[in-house]
Amino acid sequence: MRTTLTVLCLLCFGLFTLAQSSSPADSTKKKYKPKLSGFFQGHYLNEFNTNGDTIRDPDGFRMLRVRLTVKGKISDMMSYQISIDPRSPEQSGVLRDAYLEYNFWGKQKLRIGQQKTQFGFENRQSSSELYTVNRAEMSDGLSRGENLRDVGIGLIGQSSLGKKWKLENAITFTNGTRSNIRGPFDFNTRKALWGRFGLAYKNDNLSFNYGISFGYGGIRYIGDDVINPADDIYIKFQRLGTDFQLDHKRFFMMGEFGMGKDHAADTLYGEPMGYQVLLALKTKYKVGPMVRYDVFEDEWSVVTLGAYYGKLKDRFRIIVNYVMRGNVKDIPQGHDDRFYVQFQVSF
Repeated sequence: MRTTLTVLCLLCFGLFTLAQSSSPADSTKKKYKPKLSGFFQGHYLNEFNTNGDTIRDPDGFRMLRVRLTVKGKISDMMSYQISIDPRSPEQSGVLRDAYLEYNFWGKQKLRIGQQKTQFGFENRQSSSELYTVNRAEMSDGLSRGENLRDVGIGLIGQSSLGKKWKLENAITFTNGTRSNIRGPFDFNTRKALWGRFGLAYKNDNLSFNYGISFGYGGIRYIGDDVINPADDIYIKFQRLGTDFQLDHKRFFMMGEFGMGKDHAADTLYGEPMGYQVLLALKTKYKVGPMVRYDVFEDEWSVVTLGAYYGKLKDRFRIIVNYVMRGNVKDIPQGHDDRFYVQFQVSF
């Protein structure tokens, strides 16, 4: 708790100092003034007893995410971003993004600090700009390490191939696979390399993106005893994936696929595989239906049906999801289905 309060105090002091820094001209002051933004999401969850075991989690309300982000410029070529989530149940999850960004050579950006690892499509998107309440099982289980962020260096940008085509690149080299942790406390001493290369097209009514992703590093799989690390397994992982997005004025469609190999010492531990496909229809009233099919190994086969109100960047959005959580490893009848109603406010 003391560490969290210290981080928040330092953040506030740093922002106050930056905001009060003097400059010869008022226009320059405004140019380098920090900008505060963020969003919060709350939802209602009700679980239905669909697997016949007579056990059901109680329904209830929850604040899912509360994000505060500060962005600003240090110079014409250098900027920074700090993002926190004070709602995070874990101390290490309070600090989300904290990086310097150096712009060079057109639209290339060099990031230094804690940031998202780059793999696939969904994990690179902000949770405020999704059509679903939760990310896919394959995104959590295959397309990241223990967490979605870590401390390291990233190179992210794009290169023009004319008026409508662009090449995309996104690479991160990080400490390991766990947010804001270093050295042996990151559960492995291996560095991790994540990346995605893509091709993008855009005209007045349609945009198309296609990418190929890769990942390499070390990760910990938690054993049956979640408290005692004695039965945890430390593995070397390799990942390969592909994704596409088709964004039209009448619909949005995306799909991604990933696979990999895990080695414990010199033994093949597993070959994870997963994919997802999502379709959301658009209307002039900013309301539309959506459906997603998500598969991760033989553990999950999930269908999500729902609807939404509000465009992805609107200040207010509502998402309704009914999640059919079918096949689950060692549970033939699956988990209970879930019904979510989520509201979101951005500022």
